[in-house]
Amino acid sequence: MTKPINLLVKAGAHERLHTPVSINLSDNPLSGRLTRDDTGTEVPCQIHKGALWFVIDELAENSDMRLTFEPEVNRLDTRPGVYFDSHYADSRIDIKIGEQEFTSYQYDSKFPRPHFYPFLGPDQKQITRNYPMAEVEGETTDHIHHRSVWVAFGDVNGTDNWIEEGEHGWQTHRQLIYVVDGPVLGEFQHHLEWEDHDRRCVMKETRTACFYATPDSARLMDLTVTLKAQDGDVRLGDTKEGAFCSVRVATSMDANKGGRIENSVGGVGESECWGRPAHWCDYSGPVDGQEMGIAIFDHPMNLRHPTCWHVRDYGLMTANPFGYATYQSSFLKDGAHTISAGTSLTFRYRICVHRHDARGGKVNDRYHDYVNPPAVEIDA
Repeated sequence: MTKPINLLVKAGAHERLHTPVSINLSDNPLSGRLTRDDTGTEVPCQIHKGALWFVIDELAENSDMRLTFEPEVNRLDTRPGVYFDSHYADSRIDIKIGEQEFTSYQYDSKFPRPHFYPFLGPDQKQITRNYPMAEVEGETTDHIHHRSVWVAFGDVNGTDNWIEEGEHGWQTHRQLIYVVDGPVLGEFQHHLEWEDHDRRCVMKETRTACFYATPDSARLMDLTVTLKAQDGDVRLGDTKEGAFCSVRVATSMDANKGGRIENSVGGVGESECWGRPAHWCDYSGPVDGQEMGIAIFDHPMNLRHPTCWHVRDYGLMTANPFGYATYQSSFLKDGAHTISAGTSLTFRYRICVHRHDARGGKVNDRYHDYVNPPAVEIDA
């Protein structure tokens, strides 16, 4: 056992709630014990990619928290955190947070492209639409390609990898690079190929999804999409049809049925949010009599941040920075972008599930948890 490490967490200017944080450790321990100095209570922690990860349950703005990490060799933490149940024969990864189901990553080749379904919010309520994976009475059945939570784009070197009808493209599974779960987080990385209608590779993708051990009223999923132009230039065309983070909410949440669309600049409704740039966009509404919401956060390092949003009253919400010809929200006359041969382009997003609408769910604070997280320092 090596010397204990004293840590200082600084909330900064924002109230923190169920916030994942990390700090790189030079000694690179494999495991250990983390405790709060003020209460002596143990905090779940996990070493992942050389960093110590834990979740700050609550911390007032401009306040500090001190903790002590005691490295231990091969210490087994058996507390429920994030658990992956990999069904390789069915091309599916089931994700549980604690003892509760959250979502499943479906990457079977029978689907034109992978997706996350179901996607559960507070009290295990289905916060995204079931169709077309399942038909539920009272749900809408438009846009068969809107599969819960997914990645797609409508013009990749002329191939439509958004729709599922006609001469559409495909996203084909090649390899699960790693699957790691633990008491604080779980993460998997997936290698895919984007193909044209004739199944010829157009570009390659590395997709990473990370989940955190937070309550069901504050579920988080980080999605990283790295597009690789390996065999020639890849042009992402100017179209509103597509996004590298897309959500179709439960029908009862649709804005034309009493739900609510909001964005980071105060826009409300489709007319004030569609095609407009914003740091985040949120969709909320009733699910079985309870008000719930789901937000997408655009990372500052993303191309053309803050992104524009293809968000509709009928339940669609996507982060799409390329559809300027349709949006008419920029001086750019052509929103297309070319990934040069041999290079890559990465997009990062966080999906945040919460109770209430954006204000009640304190979505703006949760956005800052993502892009301006609490500082974690080694306290000498």
